[in-house]
This record gives sequence, structure tokens and C-alpha cells, in this order.
Amino acid sequence: MTKAVVPGMLAIKHAVENASNQPITEAEIIAVLRGAGGHPSHVRAIFGDVSLQAIASVGASAGTDLATILDAYRAAREAVAAANPELDAALAEPW
Repeated sequence: MTKAVVPGMLAIKHAVENASNQPITEAEIIAVLRGAGGHPSHVRAIFGDVSLQAIASVGASAGTDLATILDAYRAAREAVAAANPELDAALAEPW
């Protein structure tokens, strides 16, 4: 049986691989999206180098809503200087 591919997961894994020589698991990616932190270079790569669409898709596949992801991004901006114009625009939207 093959494992289902989650849209956006490959983009996140590639971003992390380009930023760090430390591997990351899918469970760790989900933890980052939920605000649990992680290796600083992983957090910065996920929130800085990956599109909102990919991040939201992976989050949704794990039952994580966009508001939670945006809270995690807000914390990542403060903690590791992550910057992503798409996520900044989503933060500016009225909820």
C-alpha cells in the first residue's frame, strides 16, 4: 500500500532541506504549523520559503485551521525572524 501524498508536503520538505542539513519528519512539520516550534532553521524555512497555499494544504490535511497556522507564523516572526508576504497579507485580513 502506498502512502497518500499530501499536497504541499513536498514543497515544505524541499524548503527545509535547502535550509538545513538536519532532517525533518512530517510529524515535526505538523508540530511547527501548530505552533510547537522546532529547529529554528526549519521554522524559518517553512514560514519564510513556502507558499500560503502549500502551508494551508498541509495544515488542513492534519486538521489544523488557518488561524492556528497564522498564530504559529506570528510567533515564528518574533522567534526566528520568519518573513512571508503571503502570510503577512493573511494576517492583515479581518477574521
